[in-house]
Amino acid sequence: MMRNMIGLTAAALLLTACESKEARFARIQAETHVRISAESARVSATVSVPSTGLWTDAELAKRLVDAGLAPQRRDSVEAKPWMGVPVHAFTLGAATVDAYVYRDSTARRDAVSKLDSVTFAPPGQPSPWGVPHEIVQNLNLVAVVVGGTDRQRDRIATALAAGVGAP
Repeated sequence: MMRNMIGLTAAALLLTACESKEARFARIQAETHVRISAESARVSATVSVPSTGLWTDAELAKRLVDAGLAPQRRDSVEAKPWMGVPVHAFTLGAATVDAYVYRDSTARRDAVSKLDSVTFAPPGQPSPWGVPHEIVQNLNLVAVVVGGTDRQRDRIATALAAGVGAP
């Protein structure tokens, strides 16, 4: 049994090593398409309740999907401790979004007011966000959009700034 597993692993490695650049690109594109489709299907299945007007994880993912941004969830990302709430992290093309959803806009304002406006970190600490980045604040949401092209960051920021349930 163990011998078969080793043989299968070796065969898979050999096939991957022999894969052409074009075949590898096509395989990666197909895998990405599957992940994006899965996130879109998950969003469609979870957002069937009328909106409360506040951001939730489901509303955030739905907004990104509805804006045609093809989000891929990044579950291994840890929240910045000073943000005080869990992070909802996505990859959108070459850009990333780390979104923090608070119970209401007052809680969001309280958390953000303690941060340096330039570094978006506690005073005296370096910025943990990559360059370039953009901060979007809307109701109970704070989203940090990092990387990608100017157009990608603008599309993401516009989608999130439009608000919950926006077309």
